[in-house]
Amino acid sequence: MRKTRLNLKNIYPMKYLPITLFLTVFFSSCSFTENPQIAPPFKIDLYETVDYKENTVFDLSSQSGKPTIINFWFPSCPPCVAEFPQIDQFYLKNRNSVKVIGIQLLNLDSAQDGQDFVKEKNIHFAVGADPTGKVSVDYQIKVYPTTVFVNSQGLITGHWQGEITMEELDQQLLLLQNKAN
Repeated sequence: MRKTRLNLKNIYPMKYLPITLFLTVFFSSCSFTENPQIAPPFKIDLYETVDYKENTVFDLSSQSGKPTIINFWFPSCPPCVAEFPQIDQFYLKNRNSVKVIGIQLLNLDSAQDGQDFVKEKNIHFAVGADPTGKVSVDYQIKVYPTTVFVNSQGLITGHWQGEITMEELDQQLLLLQNKAN
């Protein structure tokens, strides 16, 4: 009996490895829940942005009727910083049909760092800090940035881990609006 050695290169050519890795990372970045869960309620004191006054309270429970996009971030996180202008453009384009809030993790950066960042970048959407970390824990945030999609009924319909683009936000808004109909 002749032994043959299994050659993985013949079964799975190495030229497919980069695309396989890309697809694995891509599909692991975005998850959608089959059985949406109720979004944990929270209230956040906001920083001053172009559209919001400092110390205005963002109360998730008062957002019913509109989908809400919650972005968990911090100023010294390079992908967080990179996605913020995209999120702001998305908000400006869709502010009449969706609520957007950025929730800053406090630890590596201070609340003042967050306030300075949103002022310097001329951010329009609601942004505030999670001073105790409770909101991040309630939403089970393990990766920064993470974006959570809440439909108009207050149910979490998906998560996006890692940097998000305006195109991806547009696509998620369509899904949120279609699920409401």
